Amino acid sequence: MASHPKPSAKNEQGEFGNFTQLLDKLLSVPHSKIKAELEAEKGRTKRPRDRARRKHAFRDVTDAD
Repeated sequence: MASHPKPSAKNEQGEFGNFTQLLDKLLSVPHSKIKAELEAEKGRTKRPRDRARRKHAFRDVTDAD
């Protein structure tokens, strides 16, 4: 028979312990930091779709003549 190593005290909680650690890390981030990162990301991304809509709208108005 193969002998299995005894799990360490750190690993006894298993999957639930990993889940708990993940939640602790996630919930420890302040809301202000998350909001600041989201606002910074909004500034970096542009919406080319809106620009295309404006171009088509302008073209439709000028073609009506």
